[in-house]
Amino acid sequence: MIDIYEKTKKFLWEITKFLGLVISVSILVSLLFGPDVPFFGGVLQNVQSVIEVLGSEGLGLIIAIIIILSVWNSRLD
Repeated sequence: MIDIYEKTKKFLWEITKFLGLVISVSILVSLLFGPDVPFFGGVLQNVQSVIEVLGSEGLGLIIAIIIILSVWNSRLD
């Protein structure tokens, strides 16, 4: 049972890393080439709306980044 749990956890972690890379590349391409790029164009607008929803003056974003970085750093150890 523990083996299944570990395999599932590893699989989900790998998917999370991959999707993080996809989002990073999407934001970079959208910043470089503008919102008219197919597939990547609307990502920046979606991320911006999520950031606005998180809180005033980016407080929610700062908290989210701290949580993500702490999880990321604990996984690298």
